[in-house]
Amino acid sequence: MHATTETWSPTTLALVDEEHDRRNASDGSRYGAYLKQRLSSFHEYDRPDQPLPTDEFAAAAWRVATSPVMSPGYVEIRDDLRGIIPTFGEDGDGILLLDIHVPLYCQDLRAARDIPLGWQDWDTERHYLSSYATLYEPSSKRPALLTTTVVRLVADDSWGLLPQEHTRGHGLVDAAKRAVATLARGINQHAGPIVATLRGER
Repeated sequence: MHATTETWSPTTLALVDEEHDRRNASDGSRYGAYLKQRLSSFHEYDRPDQPLPTDEFAAAAWRVATSPVMSPGYVEIRDDLRGIIPTFGEDGDGILLLDIHVPLYCQDLRAARDIPLGWQDWDTERHYLSSYATLYEPSSKRPALLTTTVVRLVADDSWGLLPQEHTRGHGLVDAAKRAVATLARGINQHAGPIVATLRGER
């Protein structure tokens, strides 16, 4: 992780790491190199000059910008989250959804007092650069109650995602960077307060 403890806050869930991207690139952008290797993900099937619809493009740009494709990612996700995943609803309306996977400790549940003794919870690992610990699965030797809630956002027109015009080159890189920055900003604005409330941080 490259973001420092001071960078994160209870409502900051995702950060674009532009400085690390430039510093660790041979051609101006490490993220751009990953995009170049995946050009087929950024145009319509068998139509290399036809850009994707706006929401599909933003989702593809986010997937490349985050782990596991990029590690560390061009977009950093706060350590205590299990991921921020773009998806689309089953009704086929094409609206971009963003699922923020938030692990919750047993003590945060109303039924915590009824959980049998000896059951395990999420294990944690602290990082010196962040005040937020990574949560991971405990030992398999005893039963566990591992609760994750999903905060789902709708990236509607108010988010300001722009239509895509490029399928390669610097234009593609610039558009992808704009798209992921827009998504990160919307995630922090709309989901940050909800996650902070779930964690009792506001």
